[in-house]
Amino acid sequence: MLDSPIPPYVDTRKAFLQEGKTTGNITLSRLPRFVECLASDQGSVQVELSFELNESGKQVIKGQIEAQVEVTCQRCLEPLGIAISDDINLALLRRQEDAEKLKGELDPWVCEDHKLDVANLVEEQLILSLPLVSYHPDKTCIERLEYSAKSSADKEQVNEQKDNPFAVLKVLKESD
Repeated sequence: MLDSPIPPYVDTRKAFLQEGKTTGNITLSRLPRFVECLASDQGSVQVELSFELNESGKQVIKGQIEAQVEVTCQRCLEPLGIAISDDINLALLRRQEDAEKLKGELDPWVCEDHKLDVANLVEEQLILSLPLVSYHPDKTCIERLEYSAKSSADKEQVNEQKDNPFAVLKVLKESD
């Protein structure tokens, strides 16, 4: 992918008529909602989009997004660098009601006028592509936090030490 910046918007009439392609990068400063999900505002996002008409005449946006960003490790709460990659397969719609008529292989993207905000589209795809839980693949953050697994003997000892809340009822039943 090229290192040139992606334009702020694409004129969909021209893009689909010419079956255009857009390739380049988007700075994280143009993706504020996505940056809120990250540990830092450092990273890069590469985008490759093509605008084409499918066999049924629908306007389809296909492409790929790749990002290198830092999220927060859910174990140690330290920054963790991850790579995000997602394929885009969207049908451009003018109204939300048209989404019900789409086939399963295309996701809807509503653009009421002819100005497609590329950063908004990319931001939405990146947010959907974020992993639900992120953590360091090796065990260093577990060791650093001094976590340890309890043995079964420790668990049995803890269970024996707990008072049974129904012990009082047993005493009442015996006194009858």
